[in-house]
Amino acid sequence: MNVTWIRRTQCAWHAHGLLHDTMLLVGAYQQLAVRLADGFDEDVFATARSIRQLIEHGVDKMEAYLIAGRLPDTWATKQRERLTAVIDQTDALMNKARTQHNEMLLLEYEANGVPGHVLERIRQAMAGTDGLLGGIEVMPVPGEE
Repeated sequence: MNVTWIRRTQCAWHAHGLLHDTMLLVGAYQQLAVRLADGFDEDVFATARSIRQLIEHGVDKMEAYLIAGRLPDTWATKQRERLTAVIDQTDALMNKARTQHNEMLLLEYEANGVPGHVLERIRQAMAGTDGLLGGIEVMPVPGEE
């Protein structure tokens, strides 16, 4: 046993633990996204965004351990690919739920007689509120560059 072997073993141990913890967070994130697909709730959305940030932090930390230990672990690579695929699918579901909610709000505002130029400003504000996930696509206001 030498220092390099001990370092690799410790890094592998930490990386595998982080992968496990991150997978649990991804499961919770996925369940919240499914709940949002059934009906939008701002509190659930905020919780899901918080969990998504924890997932991102966990993935970054896991990558750092894998790099520090110089681990060519194919198992970890497959798990990371699987994790990334699930996160991407869940992000798409979250994006869809947020977009549907924003569109419903805009329709409600339109039905209540909000002028078109105000609706465009609201649309732009909605699109700009989401750093992680997109709101609705911003359409340019005619006459503005």
